[in-house]
Amino acid sequence: MKAVSPDRQIKIRRQATFPLLVYDLHTGMPMGQILDMSAKGMKLMSEEPVAVNRVYYCRMPLDKEINGCSEIFFDAECRWCKRSDETTWYNSGYTLRYPSPKSAEIVQKLTQAWMVGQAERMNARYIRPKTKKRNLLQRVFRS
Repeated sequence: MKAVSPDRQIKIRRQATFPLLVYDLHTGMPMGQILDMSAKGMKLMSEEPVAVNRVYYCRMPLDKEINGCSEIFFDAECRWCKRSDETTWYNSGYTLRYPSPKSAEIVQKLTQAWMVGQAERMNARYIRPKTKKRNLLQRVFRS
């Protein structure tokens, strides 16, 4: 069996469990909605195609504060862009570059929250509702 070398290790992307928009800092316009994200990259869905091999300066407002921040800023280089047959919108992949370790930590916490949310949703059908156990007197007198 082949082992992945540390320099070729792939980061696992986590699917977004709630919609988050990414905005271009220069124009203030939305670039797209996050489909998935990891510490190294993200995939966005947008109505219009984006330029490949271009660096975008981005702002991402968070739905709730993480580490006291309500938004994060990062640079993202577009690596590919293609039209989705399912949605007829465009999907694009980005390599992320963080200006601060705090932004990287926030992305890590965000993706962990997505992972927990996905696991809870997947396992919800296996969780039985808790029934109230009757104590000894209730069982004896069947009330």
